[in-house]
Amino acid sequence: MREEKLLFKKFGRVFPPGALLFEEGQDCSGMYIIQKGRVRLYKRVGQQKVTIDILKEGDFFGEMACLLGQPRSINAVVEEESQILVVEPEVLEELFRKKNGLGIKVLGNLASRLRKAYDIISRLAQERDLPPGKEPLSP
Repeated sequence: MREEKLLFKKFGRVFPPGALLFEEGQDCSGMYIIQKGRVRLYKRVGQQKVTIDILKEGDFFGEMACLLGQPRSINAVVEEESQILVVEPEVLEELFRKKNGLGIKVLGNLASRLRKAYDIISRLAQERDLPPGKEPLSP
């Protein structure tokens, strides 16, 4: 508990509901770790916002753009007042170099997201290939 308070004092911020943490196309501003609250990750498809995931306490996100050195590929918005650690890219790189456990957690997280993406792609492909009047399969 004391460690969490120290981390929050150093890296933490409180975000109100509706706060946009980052948007598709932006450069990496760091990785986010939710200590309390919820964040929705979504992708814009035309005029729609397609929810990819709802994250909660203990989840982290935003590392992919930092690791790849590419712009953000997704949007992140705060769903309810949230306490979030914001780990800047330089600090994140140092943590990866020093803390082997963090690297393994991030890899597991990325693998989980990849599986969700595969599931979404499969579901969309099934829906696209359905004859008119047929219902898609539930996930």
